[in-house]
Parts: sequence; structure tokens; C-alpha cells
Amino acid sequence: MDEHTDDLNAQLCTRIGAIMVDASVSALTVGGKSPGDRQAAIDELDVAAKRIDALVSAVRALLP
Repeated sequence: MDEHTDDLNAQLCTRIGAIMVDASVSALTVGGKSPGDRQAAIDELDVAAKRIDALVSAVRALLP
């Protein structure tokens, strides 16, 4: 792997971490929400999980 690919992998993994941090608020507070707000939080977590999955796939594709 070259230096540019290493840097790209680091950037992708940093983005994964940022998504996780943002999603953690919804995940940790979902129990105290009203049913409508709970559904919205679950939807946000679903979107975050799909974004993370796509980024992990990109990182894997760049591995030797």
C-alpha cells in the first residue's frame, strides 16, 4: 500500500469514527424518547449504520 492509500484509509476510518460519535447520542438516548421520536432516532441509526458499512467496504477494497 502506498502513502496516498494509507492516508485515504485513515481519512475513511476517521469519518467512520465521526459517524459513530454522532450516532451514539441517538443510541444512548433512544430509551427516553416518545414513540415518534424513538422511531426517528432508530431511522437515524439505520442511516448511520449504512454509511459506516459503505465506508468499511471502501477501506476493505483498498487493502492489498
